[in-house]
Amino acid sequence: MKPIQSLNKMQKHIADFPNLGVSRLQAASIRRWPAIRRVAVVTLCLAIALAAPANLLANELVGSSESHSIEKFNSSGVWMKTFASTGPWIPLGIAASPVTNDVFVATNTGPTANIILRYHSGGAPLGPSGSYWSTFDLFPYFSQNPVQALLFDDSGNLYVASEYGTSGYQVEILEFTAAQLLKKNPVPSGTPIKTTVGRGNQMAFDVFGDICIASFIAPNTVQCYNPTTGALAFDYASEIQAAGIQPDGLSFDPNNRLTVNSLFTGQVWTEAVERTGPMIELASGLTHDLGYIAADSGFLYVPSYHNPEGRYEGSNPCTFYACMDYDTSSDVVYKIDPGTGAVTNFISSHVWGPYQMIFVSF
Repeated sequence: MKPIQSLNKMQKHIADFPNLGVSRLQAASIRRWPAIRRVAVVTLCLAIALAAPANLLANELVGSSESHSIEKFNSSGVWMKTFASTGPWIPLGIAASPVTNDVFVATNTGPTANIILRYHSGGAPLGPSGSYWSTFDLFPYFSQNPVQALLFDDSGNLYVASEYGTSGYQVEILEFTAAQLLKKNPVPSGTPIKTTVGRGNQMAFDVFGDICIASFIAPNTVQCYNPTTGALAFDYASEIQAAGIQPDGLSFDPNNRLTVNSLFTGQVWTEAVERTGPMIELASGLTHDLGYIAADSGFLYVPSYHNPEGRYEGSNPCTFYACMDYDTSSDVVYKIDPGTGAVTNFISSHVWGPYQMIFVSF
């Protein structure tokens, strides 16, 4: 490999390695250092990256909404097994604790429950015979506003967003500390973050440690909030609306450039300049509806839940295990090269209605 001749080129190169063990707060601090210190850090991180395995996280979990299950795949996207059943409930957002490796699953349960399921890393329900399933219920906090997105920070604290910010509802983000998650009935801490988005789609931390949430409608934007104060830190509405994007999934690179997908148009967009734009189309032609974005080892991954409107509407609506294409054609998780925009099929079996894929070490 030729020597890297400038700091800018080094920073661009390290952007292709988003999983080098540097926390988002450390990254934010590094970005503010003098150039000579950043050169040293970038050089060290590059050395680590080149010595590390190609994929630091070995396997993937994908929520399959129509089969009411979480499916497990290996590093090549090959199906391994059904990780867990979600019983009568539809899995939406999923997340794994970086502290305990327990897996948390937001479900569409309504109208009198708002349940998050919990599993050990082996797929067994948390608690004796899975009895904890029905006790982690957010109905006292969200009422009939369904739970939607889940996000862990580096310390194992869980952030949970409600789904609707329209028709009298408000998208709120609750925090459950790692200590609370060890209890049978976790209680949120502090004051909820009260957003002004129309939908509580995927959440992600940006480089500055703000918690950002995508909304595909009313308004279509990404908003970032300070997790301590709950104050709005940045709103990407001008960039996103100028491009006509309906963001459902989002991700940030180490330079804090935002990448989003467009739910109904099958596109992926990325910022030219962080918090400035414009949004540039990275990939197109993906089959909609698109789910939440995952990022690992320099690649992006986007689930495709194709033709959900056709499955759930009309004279023959979809029901559990009885969708139009169930057992005949799987949905897809795409793999996207952010350098070239090249799109390939990463997973193409055993997923029916995927909302989210996550990488896990187990």
